Amino acid sequence: MKVYCTSPWIPVEWVCAHGHEPCGVWAAVDELPSATAEGVCPFARALVELASKNHQAAFVFTTACDQSRRAADAVLLQSHTPVFLFNLPATWQTPAAHRLYRAELARLGRFLERLGGFSPSYLELMLVIRRYSEQRAMLLDLIQHSPARQAAEAVMQYFWPDHAKKPASAGKVTAHGVPVALIGGPLLPSQWGIFDVIESAGGRVVLNATEPGERCLVPQLTLSTDNSDLQAVLADHYLDHWVDVFQRPNTRLYDWLAVRIAQRGVRAILLWVNLHCDLWRAEAQTLRNRFGLPVVMLEAHDIPANLNRVTTRLAALIETVRSGSRPADLHQPRKSEPYAVQRTNPGDSP
Repeated sequence: MKVYCTSPWIPVEWVCAHGHEPCGVWAAVDELPSATAEGVCPFARALVELASKNHQAAFVFTTACDQSRRAADAVLLQSHTPVFLFNLPATWQTPAAHRLYRAELARLGRFLERLGGFSPSYLELMLVIRRYSEQRAMLLDLIQHSPARQAAEAVMQYFWPDHAKKPASAGKVTAHGVPVALIGGPLLPSQWGIFDVIESAGGRVVLNATEPGERCLVPQLTLSTDNSDLQAVLADHYLDHWVDVFQRPNTRLYDWLAVRIAQRGVRAILLWVNLHCDLWRAEAQTLRNRFGLPVVMLEAHDIPANLNRVTTRLAALIETVRSGSRPADLHQPRKSEPYAVQRTNPGDSP
């Protein structure tokens, strides 16, 4: 059975080891809906629509944000599609967080078994973990030597090998263009035109920290003969290394960014946000303060609808960076309609 995973922090190897096909939802969403109810994230709405059309598949949502929780509730109310709500711990520095993530992974395993899967043996799980771990290691190396769009295709293929377009062999990374970091939430294949827009404006993406991007690939996991509990090892490895904005404190996100921004000589930050995404939108000022770089907020719904306006803003940013002066107002986001996302109690998981 196809199991659509809505977060990179649902281990695809765990789904695969239980006899199912893990499917990253980013490759399945063709485009975002042009209109949604007030306060509803277009990406979350697209997931609800996707689930309503795939009753023979299962969907794994997470508690990473309110919109994801509400999307899970909406699917349960509107369709018969099997849904699992995975409680991702927002904190990551305590033993309780590790116990929660381990317990949720075990609960997900039981859910997968009820859908016709099976509990993997020690050897089966070990082989699957090693295979995916080696793929991530090769992919992280490929990213360093590939153009941004090609690297995005490769990452997409990792999360859903049978659906995503197979990337060509590593291309030549151009040294031209001002190096920029693209940071933020979900970036769909239909929106990959943003890479071309950035290049046409004189920029070059040297760090793709969107979803799913480089930050969504946990490091290689090396197993040893001492690993008697592979489920716990897998869970701890993910929790110890995932990098996301919803974590509290989210210092790990900024530490991860700091290393790569310095190594790759990033000179400007492009913050990629979806409409009504409070989590990423709130990071704009912190990014400016932490890295001392100009930050331009890119609204996901402007691609491809308003390419000319986006290109003009980016060209002005690149020219300003090249001249060595600080942009006065380019880093300010476009004024949008007021919205509010209320914090809710995730309650019991289905």
